[in-house]
Amino acid sequence: MFYETIRHAGGASEGGASESHALMLLRRAQNRGFGAEATLNGGASIRWTRTDLTTRKSVPRSITLTPETPIGILSDATRARLSLIGLGDARHVLTADSRHIVAGDTVIPMGETARLRARRLVAVDSQGRVRLTLAARLGLLAHDHIQIGGPGGFAMCSCGLTTNARTVLAADDVLRGHRRAVTARFVESIDAAYAAVISSR
Repeated sequence: MFYETIRHAGGASEGGASESHALMLLRRAQNRGFGAEATLNGGASIRWTRTDLTTRKSVPRSITLTPETPIGILSDATRARLSLIGLGDARHVLTADSRHIVAGDTVIPMGETARLRARRLVAVDSQGRVRLTLAARLGLLAHDHIQIGGPGGFAMCSCGLTTNARTVLAADDVLRGHRRAVTARFVESIDAAYAAVISSR
């Protein structure tokens, strides 16, 4: 679940959003050419402008999606486990003395399994199938594309992309465009099966 904040000409309105609704908003933003960026807390920011029919001026609009449980800092070990689960076929296994996730040939210990579930990074269905939540997927994406500043207009994305623009603001624009592009590719990559699963919840 997410908190949804809509900023418009009249101010702001807030409400809740399911994973399915959040995905719909991201897909609609992509279809309309709006800029969407995954955020480090596991949410997303969608921004666009609309022309005021009275003043003929461009008025900024935005939708911010914030997970009910922000994902927090992801250690390398946690990211590695989430990546394994993201490959599919992960199972939540219950035994007499343990509750753990098995992803491929890897057994995720009971304590770490409990932490992944408590942080709402994974969801388990009634058949014991484990999937990454939309917040986890957005957070992983954002952690792969953190902006690292430098002198002047030099800036780098943690994925390795660099820019040496004339100004800091120009460098920010380049990397913001990059983050929006990778977020758009992420939205495109979400298959019908995953969308159906989160829609059924």
